[in-house]
Amino acid sequence: MLSGKIEITPTIPSSPLRSGILLHHIPMASRLAACEACRKAKVACDHKRPACTRCASNDRAGICIYRTTPFKRRRVSSSTPVQSPSRLPPAQPSFTARSNPYPNPGFLGSSSHVAIFNEISPQDYHASDTYHASEDMTMLMQSQSTGENILLIQGADVLRQLLNTFPLAAMKDFVTFWLATGANLALAEPFTEKCTENMTRLFTSFSQEDNWHLAYAQRLTQNSREPLQFSSTSDMEGFSAQFLDQKFRWESLGIFLSAVTRAAIDISFFPPLFKTEKDQFMLRKLSTKLSDLALDIALSLDCLNDLQLVLQYENCIVHTHVDGDQSKNSPLFSSENSQLIENQGYHSWSRLGDVVSSMFALGYHENVDKTKPPIPTFLAELRKTAWATTYSADKNIAIFLGRPPRMSKRFCHFQVPLSPTSSDQVSNTSHVEDEVVRWKTDTPICYRSGIRWATLCSALKEDILELLRSKQRDNFSQKASIIRQKAETQWAHLPPHFHLSGTLKECSGDAFERDLLASIRLDQLHVLFLLQLSFLDTLTEPDPSILDISDQMLSLVVDAILLRDQLVNSGTGLVWKIAHFGLPAAGIILLSMLKQHRTLTEARSSWSKTILNLGIFVAQVQVGSIVRRGDPNYALVSKATQTIERFLDSIHREGIQSPTQVPPHLGENGDWASFFSQDLCDFETDFWENLAYHPSLLASDPTLPAIYI
Repeated sequence: MLSGKIEITPTIPSSPLRSGILLHHIPMASRLAACEACRKAKVACDHKRPACTRCASNDRAGICIYRTTPFKRRRVSSSTPVQSPSRLPPAQPSFTARSNPYPNPGFLGSSSHVAIFNEISPQDYHASDTYHASEDMTMLMQSQSTGENILLIQGADVLRQLLNTFPLAAMKDFVTFWLATGANLALAEPFTEKCTENMTRLFTSFSQEDNWHLAYAQRLTQNSREPLQFSSTSDMEGFSAQFLDQKFRWESLGIFLSAVTRAAIDISFFPPLFKTEKDQFMLRKLSTKLSDLALDIALSLDCLNDLQLVLQYENCIVHTHVDGDQSKNSPLFSSENSQLIENQGYHSWSRLGDVVSSMFALGYHENVDKTKPPIPTFLAELRKTAWATTYSADKNIAIFLGRPPRMSKRFCHFQVPLSPTSSDQVSNTSHVEDEVVRWKTDTPICYRSGIRWATLCSALKEDILELLRSKQRDNFSQKASIIRQKAETQWAHLPPHFHLSGTLKECSGDAFERDLLASIRLDQLHVLFLLQLSFLDTLTEPDPSILDISDQMLSLVVDAILLRDQLVNSGTGLVWKIAHFGLPAAGIILLSMLKQHRTLTEARSSWSKTILNLGIFVAQVQVGSIVRRGDPNYALVSKATQTIERFLDSIHREGIQSPTQVPPHLGENGDWASFFSQDLCDFETDFWENLAYHPSLLASDPTLPAIYI
């Protein structure tokens, strides 16, 4: 044995991989995944976000997508057959709905538990801060896959179908042409043109990729998850930049598609897109369906924001145009599929309820001027406009359908948008709705001015609805007098250039101004009409006052029908003016003529102008210039037209029958009057069906069985 100490010097191999030794203590750079476009093309990627340099320079930024788990192998079977476009595509986008550690409650008011616990400061229980979910937990929950999202797959498929059927550039030109007429989306007006312009910037080279629609759907979803940031000094351009260009979202796409649908309703011929009614209907159908899916996907992310609320409202308005404002009034109405149409009519009504729910969840029914921290002026105006137009739509639809309103000004801070060039501020009083009637004399005629006026009228309509529901008639006249005084004061404070002087034909403004002035006057007359209606004990006994108001309403609606080619939708379309204002007025006039009270015949020297207006209305409906079979609200308008036509025929044949010609056992009212609903605001299809069974009209038509036989 050898004594002594032997030293051995270890030899470190030059390459740890060749020797098989892993040196964990040596730091290594983390791997960066290439985007999907570069990975498939097998080229180098510089990993920049949101789009790498190669994709950005090749106009492919829209499909520059980075996978969530890029280094996880996916098993792909070589024998998998190619699936049809209607089935699930081979390459599925990774879609993860936004998840929070706790449900997002939205706005919580002073009566909630939060208001109580907010009074307890952290110092009271020796806590340094309130609980917040850690970023690691949030990222972990967002990274967990929730499986295949059917909405996203459907949205991608409809997107591909729409853009493969109709050229994108032509759709952009179509909306631009529609905007040039003066029309727009009432609430989304500040964003419509921006979203339209950015469509062609986003969708550039989709035809070069088999699954381009899935890549775009994933990009839109990723962008829609991002919150919209703003401060008190933000402007409209900076705010809009967060959902345009490469930051395009589902909400942005939905606003553009809402404009496409509205344009397809207003414009009947546009050769670059459609030349036939069939192609026009197909464009309207696809754009509406994709707009619905865009909204549904955005809502599923639980990221409620201002832009999403704007889309939700405009989508609701689109459905009132496409499906009609009541049940059984859809483009697909027939006896065979009446149940389907009932559902569509209900969906149109329920979507308005969803808008109201989102409004309350965002807290925009509170005073937006007192939001903490302060918000920029343009955003405050947008939120006021959103509240006002939703409140107005809620009242008008409730009256039209005879259903309870969902929004009450008793539980809201009454606020209306200011005109763009106006700087008038509302006084902070308990009766805010009494103060906002003041207008600047230079207020322009625009969408927000129309919304402002419609909201003021809707507040009075809500008061009338409460008056109609009131069981106490003691101070009825006093309350009605107060409402009438408010209506007259509002009209007096309206700037003179908003008053329609003379007939609609004599108006010197452009198509938009002419339509808005007609809508403003009709809203004013409608308030007086409903107020006078509240004094009636039954619909079969109208008085001279409501008859005069009805005459003015009908005359203005008939003028709008004759001048329809010289009008542009300023917030309410022609069919809505007919159904909401014209038909109730015509119904009261017919009841007055059939009743033939002596006081009415003495007060009115001639019915010639009224009969002429009724004849024009019937003729325009019969030739299909207003609505055609298959159009929304066709059932209501056509039923009313048939009853009016039968009445006019009875006049031409025998003259207006006197009460003595009605069978004695029925009297002046008799059993016929019992057919009418007790709801004085009911002027829907049932009203016209019951009116058609008036004994005078039955006696004039031998082909119809008389109910008194």
